[in-house]
Amino acid sequence: MASVEQLHVHDRAAYRITVQGFLDTRWSDWLDGMHIVATQGFGTTAETVLEGYLADQSALVGVLGMLQGLGLPVLSVEYLGQGNHAVCQRKEP
Repeated sequence: MASVEQLHVHDRAAYRITVQGFLDTRWSDWLDGMHIVATQGFGTTAETVLEGYLADQSALVGVLGMLQGLGLPVLSVEYLGQGNHAVCQRKEP
């Protein structure tokens, strides 16, 4: 049986947040450096995926609050892991 990773509210961790709507990549600095990828298919609703490391749970709440303030409905929030163990798909330049 695999051991469960212990997470505390003050731990750095990677998250993937999916919202409904389009968010330009220029918002990354305002959203704690989260990597932003927006997709929009013909005849479908746009979705934006934000992915990256956040300093702690307070930073996560801050990002979610910013998204709410922008009027973007949150579809999902995924915990990807801590530190170097995270399953973050972010591509570094």
